[in-house]
Amino acid sequence: MNRISTGSSARVFGRTQTKGAGSALTFLGGICVCIALFATATLARESGKDDGARYLQNVSEKFSRIKDYTVDVKVHPELDNVKAEDMTARVYYKSPDKVKMESKSVSFLPKEVGAFNPRMFNSDNFDVSFEGYLKYDGMPAVKLLLSPKKNSFRDRRMMLMVDTSAWLIKEISIEPAPGSIMDAKINYGSFDGYELPSEMDVDIKFQKADSSQMDSNQRRRFGGGLSGSVTIYYSNYKVNSGLSDSLFEKSAASPGEAGH
Repeated sequence: MNRISTGSSARVFGRTQTKGAGSALTFLGGICVCIALFATATLARESGKDDGARYLQNVSEKFSRIKDYTVDVKVHPELDNVKAEDMTARVYYKSPDKVKMESKSVSFLPKEVGAFNPRMFNSDNFDVSFEGYLKYDGMPAVKLLLSPKKNSFRDRRMMLMVDTSAWLIKEISIEPAPGSIMDAKINYGSFDGYELPSEMDVDIKFQKADSSQMDSNQRRRFGGGLSGSVTIYYSNYKVNSGLSDSLFEKSAASPGEAGH
């Protein structure tokens, strides 16, 4: 991981009058440098607490122009020792956090991955920790650690890689259950003038874990262990079409349908 550096260095200059005076100036200069470095480090730590939330706010503001969208999704799984068919679904989103997925199949992907909504990653839902700077696909980026505040996220910790040149989330790593990891890399395209996912490549490793640590949904999805990859293709976006709130009201749903 490459950290961004200002490339500056602190130097102390003093004019020596006598040997004693020079030693005193050097000693005092050293104290000043130590104080300055300590203050800088303290400020960096304190500002780091706010940096993560600020970066997420920039991502959210970019996405805020999208009031709703509908998209067709194709999920192609390649799982070790498991035969799984391709799955198709239609995803509906309405700002700020309404999501509905319609499918005849059951998806094992959490909604944070299958249904794209960057606005859910905010300081109201998560404690955000700034983890550092890096280059991602040659572009400046930051690494953010998110720890959930609300029980609805089932204690999932997430790591985000955010491209700060375009304010796009390029990678999401999730701990969906104890001993498991899901890493999603996102490619974007332009749809109706908006940058939205065109493809998402997900690597998964669900280790067989103590089922007592899981809720019933996690036990069904991850309890037996699973590994492999899943590719999600997004097409036929319809953006800002004016979706009704009634579309997201809970009703008797098919096995693959989910609302938020």
